[in-house]
Amino acid sequence: MPSAGPAPVRGVGAVVVAAGEGHRFGASRPKQFVDLCGMPVLAWSVRTLVHHPGVGRVVLVLSPPRAASPPDWLPDGVLVVPGGVFRADSVRAGVEALAGSVETVLVHDGARPFVSAELVSRVVDGARSGPVVPVIAIEDTVKRMDEGGWIEETLPRERLRRVQTPQGFPAAVLNRTHALDDAGAWEARDAAAMTDDALLCERLGIGVATVEGDPANLKITTANDLALARAMVETGLIAAGK
Repeated sequence: MPSAGPAPVRGVGAVVVAAGEGHRFGASRPKQFVDLCGMPVLAWSVRTLVHHPGVGRVVLVLSPPRAASPPDWLPDGVLVVPGGVFRADSVRAGVEALAGSVETVLVHDGARPFVSAELVSRVVDGARSGPVVPVIAIEDTVKRMDEGGWIEETLPRERLRRVQTPQGFPAAVLNRTHALDDAGAWEARDAAAMTDDALLCERLGIGVATVEGDPANLKITTANDLALARAMVETGLIAAGK
């Protein structure tokens, strides 16, 4: 698999979160294990991270039953750990598995198969200075509506961005945010709403920088997303078996 990026950066680890069941996807198995042009969805991003010269360790977080019997296609060296009920629990499990061995942690959603080596490099570079997330501009008009479905206002989109993964953090910062979470700093009802780790930083007043994201780095949530991903490979937009 080709890879790109700077010379190896000591102490960079990646946590790939893939413990969810993907109920919105509607298949008989979680979306991250569905075939995507010859490889499971999850295999694409895992291989990219394992082969990236700037990433030294990769931890894969799976549901407890799958962690007990990891898939045989995993590359050598990938550490598999069981996740928790919520995404935040799974990230914490991955962070704990890297504790003391890395200076920088990337957190990636296993439902984003097409993360490029170039994007990983940008996040690794940015995370040397502090938390960083990849973003892309919003092209559509964005409106906020009330509970009844009526439009309340149109939001200026110039400063709005869609956030992707991997997100990068100094290990000490990520450890701090999850230690506070574990100590009960956040309400239990908030756990399901924590869709990324930058939110934890925001709540603590820790600044989060941005780097340019990648429009091809789509997240597979529905069957339509999977169909689009397959078309991207079949038309050559994404290299098969990268």
